Amino acid sequence: MFFRIVIVILTIFLSACQGANDQGATIQQIEQDKIKPDKKVVLVMIDSMMGSLIDNSKEKGKIPALEFLIENGQYHKDLVAPFPSMSVVIESTLMTGKMPDAHKVPGLVWYNPDENRIVDYGSTMEKMIKLGMKQSLIDSLYHLNNSHLSPQVTTIHEVLQQKRYSTGSVNFLIYRGQTTHDMTLPVLLDQWLNLNESLQTKGPDLLAFGSAVKPKALEGKDVPDTFLSNFGLNDEYSVTVVSEMIKQGEQPDFLAVFLPSFDKEAHNHSPHYRVGFERAEAFFQEILNSYDSWDQALEENIFIVFGDHGQDKLLDDEFAMSIPLHEIYQEYSVAPLTDHATQGDIVIANNHRMSYIYPLQHTGLLPDLAETAMVDKRIEFASWIDEDWVYVISPDYNDAFRFRAGGPWIDRYEQTWEWEGNEEIVGLKIDEKRSRLSYTDFPDVLNHLITALNSNHHPAVALAAKPGHTFHSEGAPLHVDGGEHGGLHKNDTLGAIVIAGTDQPFENPRMVDLKGYILQFFK
Repeated sequence: MFFRIVIVILTIFLSACQGANDQGATIQQIEQDKIKPDKKVVLVMIDSMMGSLIDNSKEKGKIPALEFLIENGQYHKDLVAPFPSMSVVIESTLMTGKMPDAHKVPGLVWYNPDENRIVDYGSTMEKMIKLGMKQSLIDSLYHLNNSHLSPQVTTIHEVLQQKRYSTGSVNFLIYRGQTTHDMTLPVLLDQWLNLNESLQTKGPDLLAFGSAVKPKALEGKDVPDTFLSNFGLNDEYSVTVVSEMIKQGEQPDFLAVFLPSFDKEAHNHSPHYRVGFERAEAFFQEILNSYDSWDQALEENIFIVFGDHGQDKLLDDEFAMSIPLHEIYQEYSVAPLTDHATQGDIVIANNHRMSYIYPLQHTGLLPDLAETAMVDKRIEFASWIDEDWVYVISPDYNDAFRFRAGGPWIDRYEQTWEWEGNEEIVGLKIDEKRSRLSYTDFPDVLNHLITALNSNHHPAVALAAKPGHTFHSEGAPLHVDGGEHGGLHKNDTLGAIVIAGTDQPFENPRMVDLKGYILQFFK
């Protein structure tokens, strides 16, 4: 989603002004004073890769590279993404090892009370025009990594660079590191943004972000980063960059690679669109093919290939599928999409299968805003915080549920909780003899709700949609009969992960624990 919007904006301002942008030292120069790991780590994120896709394609012999890794490693179908299950939140959690309450990126769309505006990293062109395209583009290209991602947390790149290991990132949204990189924008776009100096961003030793930032290893190389190739924000570019690095001896000790293209196909066709997934896997094969053999690839590297989230299959009828937030909250004045949310009772931040509802004037409205949403049975539940308790209500139940961190109840992740009320609302199973909690349709739901609500800079109600449905509001996308994510259901939050090149198990896999798993391979 983020990539498509940036591409559209660049398209508006780009004619034939693509220039060379190779910069920085080579990895070989950087590594002269670096230490070396026993094995390098290659982290590959295939957008929306789920276990059902892998199983169906593997059965038909269509994904030989992933099948090779599975046969030589471990495969899990229950990698739990954070909530909201949107790419910017997920990558922030992955790279920092912290949930949204710590890294402070609440969603793809959220309300910033300090600047009294809605932050939108790129959902639709209509919304970005209304919110101000200059601001939206700067938020996406600069603020996301350099100011919105909390300075109180550290990324994988920052930790490894501090330890004198080399790191790299190819087309990842979250890439913050210790090295300064210049972003080269088209001349017209640069003038329109009225930048007095080049836009600089902090990243790893080697950063490739479409045509805006290219590493020196690509100097003189023909890579797919033109207008016709989405300016490098595509699977082919990502794989071409990685293949060139490997062949030139420029592979860093830790490399994060994003293959984004399947996300669009899953939205448009279906989460189970095998043709699109197998196309993405074919590009991944080219990374393994860059070594003398696939066996050599595993001898030299640990490969971690994963999907950032799942996708829910939406209904094929737009009226039945979409939950109209403006109709639900018609008794309230909804702040219009402008560059400043100065008017209205509430702000809607639509993250597709979840939404934040912010009371602008009176935070005491939170319970009322949650109760108002219960008019629509397509909503799974509404949640908000009052003091240190998280409250949850559902249109399917007449009673409520509340919980808070700490207490006698333990879940599978060894997190402890205190709770009261109807636990069926959030799908908990209770083992009273052992004081254990287990999750059903909503993996890690207690941690998800409390960290999402505490990630916001302003009190909010969090709404989650039932399977098959998505929220609709001004400017929001609707993928009728396609795929969507953002929600709390296991359809949204469960991706797949394949790990090969190590015997170290990754048990009870969650995105928040992946940073720690990776860092153990670097002394």
